Amino acid sequence: MASLKEYRQEQLVKLQRMKDMGINPYPAKSFRDTAVAAIVGQPDQYIGNGACVAGRLMSIREHGQVMFLDIRDEGAEIQLIVRAESLEAEHPKGLLGFSDLGLLTRGDIIEAAGVVAHSDSGELSVETKGLRILSKVLRPLPDKLEDKETRMRRRYLDMTINDDVRARFMRRSAFWDATRSYLNQNGFSEINTPVLEHTTGGADANPFVTHMDALGEDFYLRISHELPLKRLLGGGMNKVYDLGPRFRNENYSDEHLPEHIAMEWYWAYADWQDGMKFMEDMYRHVLQQTFGTLQFDFRGQQIDMAGQWEQWDYAEVIKKHYDIDVFDCTIEQVAAALKANGLEVEKQDSLPRGIDKLWKNIRKDVVGPVWLINTPAFISPLSKASDDNSNYVQRFQPVIAGSELGNGWSELNDPVDQLDRFMAQQAMRDKGDEEAQMLDMDYVEMLEYGMPPACGWGNSERVFWIFEGVTAREGVVFPQLRAEVEESTKDIYPEIYGPSGLLAASGQRQQDDSKRIVAVVNKALEPWQVANTAAHMSAYHAHQMAKGEFDSGEFFVTRDSHQLPRNSQHPILIKKAELKDLRKLYKKAKDSNVKMHVFVREMIETNVDSEIVEALAGQSMDEVDIYGIALFGDNESVNALTKQYRLWS
Repeated sequence: MASLKEYRQEQLVKLQRMKDMGINPYPAKSFRDTAVAAIVGQPDQYIGNGACVAGRLMSIREHGQVMFLDIRDEGAEIQLIVRAESLEAEHPKGLLGFSDLGLLTRGDIIEAAGVVAHSDSGELSVETKGLRILSKVLRPLPDKLEDKETRMRRRYLDMTINDDVRARFMRRSAFWDATRSYLNQNGFSEINTPVLEHTTGGADANPFVTHMDALGEDFYLRISHELPLKRLLGGGMNKVYDLGPRFRNENYSDEHLPEHIAMEWYWAYADWQDGMKFMEDMYRHVLQQTFGTLQFDFRGQQIDMAGQWEQWDYAEVIKKHYDIDVFDCTIEQVAAALKANGLEVEKQDSLPRGIDKLWKNIRKDVVGPVWLINTPAFISPLSKASDDNSNYVQRFQPVIAGSELGNGWSELNDPVDQLDRFMAQQAMRDKGDEEAQMLDMDYVEMLEYGMPPACGWGNSERVFWIFEGVTAREGVVFPQLRAEVEESTKDIYPEIYGPSGLLAASGQRQQDDSKRIVAVVNKALEPWQVANTAAHMSAYHAHQMAKGEFDSGEFFVTRDSHQLPRNSQHPILIKKAELKDLRKLYKKAKDSNVKMHVFVREMIETNVDSEIVEALAGQSMDEVDIYGIALFGDNESVNALTKQYRLWS
């Protein structure tokens, strides 16, 4: 079987042959006038009529003086019948002659003009009179594509080979189109708000940071649309929404991506109960428009989105499942319930956090649709309290298929209350809580000018992922992945990736991305301790490697010929974790195939090995104060052990 390099060379020869014949393999214009899907969908309207179709060549079958070509156009396929007597033997200007069809390859994008007809076997076809090449492929189109990593890196191939994937993203488009149309029909105005913010808020999340050269200042990528939209309510707009990307610098999960699409709306003079009724109708509209049904399957159980939504009182649900009164219980009672249900009890668990864990244990099995209401104020301290009972907040959350698929509130419009809450959140940030909300004085000033009572709502594309039945990465077109260049590509393009190639000449290194060092450091350390710990652990692994294995060459060279030593051949990342998580990491890593270094408190306190030996001899591993653990090995193994930890920032 030919290698990729050999295959590509063969296609380059065909490409040059076409050019020598005066045929442009990449013309700017196509004369396609009929979609394949239109012919397949209503063949009776096209039989006997002329049509010019185009698409990707999926198969070639030769039978003497007749060739059968199958092309695919947006998921629909049709057969082209190409007869020797129907095409000129040699190529006319811009067209392929019958004797030139050997220059075609599976994957080429071609155009065929002819008459729609049935073949002798009854297959819908185009009796082709003229054939053009629109795009010549240089790489082989795979027969199937199953590897998840490859599918996400080359989504264009995934959509070509797997028609269900292409259809999924058409539904994703329909999902957001239906969302917009419903809001527009109900009097909402779409207002695009900034992605770059001086102060970001509206959610508990760690933001991405970027820099604007024009102003010489750092900005945050928004984590929410909320505060700018509510400023519009203060400006006299009554129904507003924004739909677009938001960014939260957090780990990946099956239901979360650091970058994702979300929608938020805000409705002046409405409250949480108005919003709840509105969203029931909106869910039905959007799901019907997207999927053509309101009946869905969840782990073998049916979700009826056309039916009546249940309403679950938070405290009543906890009482029913665990016999705990959330307003009159102790941390010991909650811890006992957690243990009884196989849930982890952590030292830093507070009463609210423990109760929230109990709720999430219930939530995972909820089919729904259910509205979770009357959330205790201590669970949602930033929400507006109920007028009837200050123990509750005016919040409504849809629970469907084991997930919370949105969030709604009666909005705070008391500037004094809002400032007090901002101050409390800022104090948490100052103590190291990176997800606590920032103090936004401009927003407080807006409230002091007056904002009407309002209801607010937000949901992300998680709603689509859940009803589509896919994970987050499968549910977006181009998920973020670590940058990699395959060895086959490096081999094909030595002028770029070779020792004297473009990247080498420009000072970029050919870095070995197959392995990495990840240092996970105790998040409680002082900055000087972090630097000391990370430096020692990285140096340990560097010492374990041969010179050529660790570094990526001799020098980078500046324009004025100064030589700067190159750095590590492998990426070195620093992440953070709590002590309890470092102990868990140690137990997992010692049974893996990665190299590990453990840096402990005594290694900073003394440089006398005998003192460290004596100190550790008196401790069990569960008593050791771990400052950091550094792992070196292949990407897959190291990532599996450390992916849940955040980068140090």
